[in-house]
Amino acid sequence: MSVSDYSKSFQIIYDEKRRACTVQFRCFDTPNSVTVFGDIGDETYIEDLLIGVRRSCLDYHRLWSFSLADSDIARVNAPVERISVDSRTAALLASMKAFHKTEPTFDFTVGPVSYVWKHAEQVPSDADLREALSHVGAEKVSISGNVVVKSDPLVKVDIGGAAKGFVADAIAVDLRAAGVKSADIDLGGNLYMLGRHPDDRPWRVSVRIPEGVSTKAPIFEVCDRSIVTSGSYERFVEIGGVRYQHIIDPMTGWPSESDIVSATVSAESSLQADMLATTALLAGIRGLDALKSRHPEEAFMVITDAGEIVR
Repeated sequence: MSVSDYSKSFQIIYDEKRRACTVQFRCFDTPNSVTVFGDIGDETYIEDLLIGVRRSCLDYHRLWSFSLADSDIARVNAPVERISVDSRTAALLASMKAFHKTEPTFDFTVGPVSYVWKHAEQVPSDADLREALSHVGAEKVSISGNVVVKSDPLVKVDIGGAAKGFVADAIAVDLRAAGVKSADIDLGGNLYMLGRHPDDRPWRVSVRIPEGVSTKAPIFEVCDRSIVTSGSYERFVEIGGVRYQHIIDPMTGWPSESDIVSATVSAESSLQADMLATTALLAGIRGLDALKSRHPEEAFMVITDAGEIVR
């Protein structure tokens, strides 16, 4: 869906009983909603605030859309060696590169392989994957100020495991600055629960369970934290009647064959939670304990392909 399509519709909903105001809109190829609670001004102020949140999301979409030829990401992924970008784009890429130093399996330059799978009409050949993998490597990209430099012009970045987390953090900052003490930010399942629940208790968030898994939905209780779930069942490409999940293993060039089908992470930063959820899927159960030990301040919950919940 284009930005012009996104800009045509949104809805502001007031709930006087709950003292809440919500904006609902589509962006990032997903439905989104942001709800603020409590008295922070008159209705006009609140409505303008939430319309501003939506406008900010559309701005990020324009910056980072893969399909808009003049977006920052499209320009970075063109066969160039040096490109100036918006400060927000530079900050996102720098954050992903810094995270990669700790978690090498999270490689934001996996774009060439992602592109091959996304556009494949048949299973890619080993030769095609080797060619794509030859242009993968975070060390091939450096960010200095607002300038992105690629030592290999054919490197493509893939921001899918971080973009919505970055935006959710930015929205939380803006809402706090506007005086909001309690808010529910939901960007297509990337949640940021700002402050405390309006009933003056922690937020209680149930985790989505993949279809076919017969278990009670786990509950996270949080304040001022993000909760992000990444699942191998959510997005996929279908080739010859076989579904291949969207998360690519940058070491093999193949969709991840992890024994984890869903990973949920709670963190103070939605960007951090977003990247860690993707990393947990790639790590699998064998790598989960080591991942948790490197990030003891975060909370993890995964569902295995056998339907077992591990926390």
